[in-house]
Amino acid sequence: YFNIQIIHIPVDNDFKADVEATRKAITKKTIVIVGSAPSFPHGIIDPIEQLSELARSHGIGFHTDACLGGFVLPWAERLGYNIPPFDFRLPGVTSISADTHKYGYAPKGTSVILYRGRELRHYQYFKTTEWPGGLYFSPSIAGSRPGALVAACWAAMVTMGQEGYMEATRRILDIAAKIKEGIEAIPDLYILGDPLWVIAFGSKTLDIYRIMDQMAKKGWSLNGLHKPPCVHICVTLRHTQPGVADRFIADLQAAVEHVKANPQEKGGMAPVYGMAATFPDRSMVADLLENYIDLLYRV
Repeated sequence: YFNIQIIHIPVDNDFKADVEATRKAITKKTIVIVGSAPSFPHGIIDPIEQLSELARSHGIGFHTDACLGGFVLPWAERLGYNIPPFDFRLPGVTSISADTHKYGYAPKGTSVILYRGRELRHYQYFKTTEWPGGLYFSPSIAGSRPGALVAACWAAMVTMGQEGYMEATRRILDIAAKIKEGIEAIPDLYILGDPLWVIAFGSKTLDIYRIMDQMAKKGWSLNGLHKPPCVHICVTLRHTQPGVADRFIADLQAAVEHVKANPQEKGGMAPVYGMAATFPDRSMVADLLENYIDLLYRV
C-alpha cells in the first residue's frame, strides 16, 4: 500500500526480531520500524525496548503491533507476569495498535490505533476544502463507518471493565501454562520460543500438519504455520472452561500416537500446508492465493 516497501527482518533462535539485523537494514529511506507484542504465529514479544530506541536514535517512527496482545499484556503485567515494556513508557514508541475485537471482546470490525501525540495523528485525517459539496473531512481513509460497531465496542469494554479484563487474562494465562506443560511432556513435540498464551509447536520426528489434521477430526481448529513448519493454539476464554485443557492435551497425545502408528496415511490438509511451506517459487503461491480470492468473488 502507498508504494511503501516492507523490509522483513529475520528472527533469532527465540523467534524475536533480530535487533542487529534491524540496525543494518536501516537506510535514509526508512520511515518506521515495527515490532510485535506478540507476533501472531509464535506468540513471542519482540525486543520492543531496543528496537524503539534504535528507531529514536535514527529519528524515525516506531510502531508497536499489539493487535493480538493489547488487551492481554497490560493485565498480565498487573497480575505479576514479567512483561517487557512495549508502550509509550518507551520514548521511542510513536504509535500502538490493539484489536478490540480480539481480547477486548468487542464485535469484529473494530480496532484501535494510538499515537504519542496529536501531530502524528493528523496524518491519518482526510480533509478537503475545495469540494463543491462543501467542506469534507474524515478521521481516516474510510469516509463512512458503522456507528453501531463503535457503540457495541464501547459497550463491551464498559461491561468488561478493568476487573473483567484482569480476570479473563488470569484464567487464560493459567490454562495456557497448563497446555504448555502438556505439550512439553510429549517427546515428539517442541514449543517454539517461550510464549505466554499463543503457543506454537512443531515436531522434528513427525509431520506436524498430519497431527493438525488428526486434531481437526477431534474438533480442534489449530492454525497451520510455516517457517518453520508448526501449528499454534491461541488460548482464549473458551479454553478455560472445565476439562477443555485436559481434553486438548489428551487429544494431542492421541493424535501424535496415531501419526506415529500410521506413517503412510494420506489425505487431509497436510499436503497443502506441506507444499506451501516448501514450494521454492513464492510468487506462484501468491498467485494461487489471488486465484482463491477471485473464486470467492464469483457470482
